[in-house]
Amino acid sequence: MDKIYACAGVSDGAARLACFDAAVAAMKQAQAAGDVSVVSRAQIQQAEKDTFGLGPQAQTTAVTGVLKGAPAPAAADAEAELDNVKVTISTATKRPDGTYRFTLDNGQVWEQNDTVSLGTLPRGTIEAEIRRGAIGSFFLKAGNRSLVRVKRVK
Repeated sequence: MDKIYACAGVSDGAARLACFDAAVAAMKQAQAAGDVSVVSRAQIQQAEKDTFGLGPQAQTTAVTGVLKGAPAPAAADAEAELDNVKVTISTATKRPDGTYRFTLDNGQVWEQNDTVSLGTLPRGTIEAEIRRGAIGSFFLKAGNRSLVRVKRVK
């Protein structure tokens, strides 16, 4: 990009055009070779949102996929680093130990890993929020229910 920006300072019209032509040709060659990728902020934010709750390796893999030209995901309204996400729980399954397994409408699966009672959750979809806690932990708040510690399993 520096070469392209430098061309803007060339005063002679023909020299300026030649500079831009050379810089753009070099950029195209670098992009074709995979040395340069142009992605939007929204693509990176969507990759971060999709991997929220997974380890750093999964996040790196998702961002690398975007950089290598994976299909552009839908735009996101996420911040630079996500501290929480609004989600829709499509299925909440109560397990024998009284904890829940939550399947979200985007395919993610989260499991409760504490013993806080949520009682009986309503049938149908449930609007919820998953928040980042300390030291890699996450909490889910479903409607007006208690905050429970969760772990992403898928």
